[in-house]
Amino acid sequence: MSVSRIFTGARAKVQINGKVVGLFSQVSWSLTQGKVPNFILGRYNPAEITPVDQDAVRMSLSGYRVVDEGPYILASATYLQNLLMESDFEIVILDRQTGSAVFTAQGCRVLGWSSGAAARGVSDLRIDVAGLVAWDESTTSDDDTGAGSPASATDAQAPNLTTQS
Repeated sequence: MSVSRIFTGARAKVQINGKVVGLFSQVSWSLTQGKVPNFILGRYNPAEITPVDQDAVRMSLSGYRVVDEGPYILASATYLQNLLMESDFEIVILDRQTGSAVFTAQGCRVLGWSSGAAARGVSDLRIDVAGLVAWDESTTSDDDTGAGSPASATDAQAPNLTTQS
């Protein structure tokens, strides 16, 4: 039997700090990078698009609310009196068919959460998270997740911005 190459929700498992959490029905993540167009005299279009930053990875986890497993326990949300002692956590999205990590976010902290209840319905829970670094299954151990290594700065060739088209 061949393994499907399409990743589905039925294959996804959410792991928070090494513990599989089985109550989420939806998880999404996004990452934005800042890119600045650089203009020079004599051109209408930019000479280069330069990367300048990367925002924190944003995640949203939604599911049902379990009694005695609220966001303070489940996702390490911080009580008001402990804000100055808040610690980071890790979220991993696992592929249960292969056992490998599809997405990993480290240095995570809860930005906020919401919950509710309705007549004839299951109580819901949504947790919004930001993380410092993230990668997917294509990332190798050699990839740089920080501000850049000295080797990567010298390996790249600088663009020639003086040539006008």
